[in-house]
Amino acid sequence: MKKLAIFIVGMLVFSGLVISNNPPEKPTVNGPTSGEAGKEYTFTAVANDPDGDRIFYCFNWGDENEFCTPYVNSGQPYEAKHTWQEKGTYVITVTATDEHGAKSEPATLQVSMPKTLSSCRITKPRNGIYIFGIKVIPVIGQIVIGKINVEVYATSDIQVVDFLLPMACGCGLKVMHTDKERPFEWGWSEDYDNNDVIDEKFTQIIVKGYTSAWDEYRDEIVLYKVKI
Repeated sequence: MKKLAIFIVGMLVFSGLVISNNPPEKPTVNGPTSGEAGKEYTFTAVANDPDGDRIFYCFNWGDENEFCTPYVNSGQPYEAKHTWQEKGTYVITVTATDEHGAKSEPATLQVSMPKTLSSCRITKPRNGIYIFGIKVIPVIGQIVIGKINVEVYATSDIQVVDFLLPMACGCGLKVMHTDKERPFEWGWSEDYDNNDVIDEKFTQIIVKGYTSAWDEYRDEIVLYKVKI
């Protein structure tokens, strides 16, 4: 009878220990909520476990892809990267699970990927100070001193690229160069008539790419141009 009582007490204690295991708290998820399909984005999840157990996170990206991390310490954040291939709105669902299998409530973050990478994009000048075509300092925005070779990335279906500047009259754009061969570029070295186009101080470069079916793709940047 004494042994039975000890056994029952032991089972109750063991059961109490099992029952007392608490799941991790609901994770906190941080990251961008909008972007472009085809680009990689980084998200961070962090959660605490009341019992101090190690945990792992699972990221469900909402596009039939999932990523689960290795075990980390309670309260330790983890970064996960993902690329959505299609335009759309997605809900990221993140859970934390402790080493005993207890799972947290799911945390969600809605992200929108309304844009796709442009089929025609100006790559030079881009985010820098350029002196005679050489990027000397990376900055946000574009400052161009002297001549420069304007370069464009275009997907394989683009056959022709036009390079345009705004007209001084404010009445439209003027094609300054047309390139039909890769790599698509324009050697901007000429000093144009200020009464014709805006080619100094604050201005824009506009590019238009055309497919064989004459579908149009466009990109533009604002820059500050200094003539020398």
